[in-house]
Amino acid sequence: MKLSYIIKLRNSLKEEFRHMPLFQNGSAIIVVNEKNQILLEERADREMWCLPGGLQELGETFEDVAIRELKEETGLDVLEEDLVLIQVVSGGTRKNSYPNGDQVYNNTVLFVVRKYEGVLNCDYEEITDTNTEFLVQKESKQLKFFDMNQLPSNIMDYDLILIYQKYLNEGKL
Repeated sequence: MKLSYIIKLRNSLKEEFRHMPLFQNGSAIIVVNEKNQILLEERADREMWCLPGGLQELGETFEDVAIRELKEETGLDVLEEDLVLIQVVSGGTRKNSYPNGDQVYNNTVLFVVRKYEGVLNCDYEEITDTNTEFLVQKESKQLKFFDMNQLPSNIMDYDLILIYQKYLNEGKL
């Protein structure tokens, strides 16, 4: 697993600037199964549930990010033409603090997909990068489909799920 661009950027900063808020661009993807349940992953770094997704690497499109992160975190494959753009989400609801003290404002492109292939898989392992102070680990401890009315209480991306729910209620999807 390679270090992301944002971690490399933080590592290059002087110590006193390493935890200052940064902007991050990325994608999140709502995977919907045949029962209209949505896929959530339990994050290994903070015992919370979230949507699959992650940060944009240099040169990637937001579609590339959604496809890559879904594969890395869940083992599922999707095609770009099956992704449906819901909304670009930014602002205060996208503020996030990591366990190590890093603060970020995520600019998130939210997609939904109903067509996917593969078997859910979240092989968990920790990898220590000896060149940095950061522990790199696979992000998913557990993957599970949830009914919209039975979501776990410890959820990170609730703002994104509310946007998805609004689009459903308005008949846009």
